Amino acid sequence: MIRISAASDSEYVLFPFYKDGRALAGARFPRWGLSLRKAGSMRFRWNETNELRDRILGKIASSVRCSEKAPVPVSLELIHSKTVYDIHDWKDTAQKQGDGMITSDAGLMPVVTVADCMPLYLYDDVTGVFGVVHSGWKGTGIIEEAVKLAQQNYGVRAENVCVAIGPHIRNCCYIVNQERAEYFASNFTPDCVERVCAEELSGGSAAAWNNGGGPLYRLSLEKANLAVLERAGIRSENTVIADDCTCCNPVFGSYRRETLALDSFTVQAAFVRAV
Repeated sequence: MIRISAASDSEYVLFPFYKDGRALAGARFPRWGLSLRKAGSMRFRWNETNELRDRILGKIASSVRCSEKAPVPVSLELIHSKTVYDIHDWKDTAQKQGDGMITSDAGLMPVVTVADCMPLYLYDDVTGVFGVVHSGWKGTGIIEEAVKLAQQNYGVRAENVCVAIGPHIRNCCYIVNQERAEYFASNFTPDCVERVCAEELSGGSAAAWNNGGGPLYRLSLEKANLAVLERAGIRSENTVIADDCTCCNPVFGSYRRETLALDSFTVQAAFVRAV
């Protein structure tokens, strides 16, 4: 596995996928990315207009160097599910809800939104399939559904799939109650949860986010999703992980950090763009 840092003072970051431990850099490979807090909220609803989102996605799409025509952003209204769509046209998700998209069309730029939840990106350099999913705690495991859909519709082989784990709330800040900890330990891996004493925590986050009191646990979404990837047959040499914690680093939007002090939070756009 390769580890990187996505921290930046720009409006968004872009990174390559990795295969066999090496970056897939070059004109024919897509790149994965994330808008940052500086860009503003990328919130998306079908019945709303978000000019900030339109501007930044247009900027990202138009920065493609090797195409005369910018890819078209494809949006989806998220519902914290494991629903993934195979898209062939920007209209394929119109008025639909779900949490992930895959495609083989370089003229499309699938986009989902995140704010502490984990964005996961995938690419197969054999078939050209790429995509992005939003993995909230309820949707953990959605990346396996995306891989299965790619296998079913495109004949993708799991050992060829490259996956990027984007910036998300890490176990330094993700404190959960016993019920959620037991759910993750039993459904993914016991290693993804760790008992913690309230005295070890600072800033009042435990009291604010541990529903109903009781035992506290640190939850690692990274370890949970690495267990999912292993189950799906994804090779560790084809996996890259962004080490950043969205809750710790104010460069990122964060539901937990921002709503402790504000009435709103900065939603980020996670996307895969053909280069």
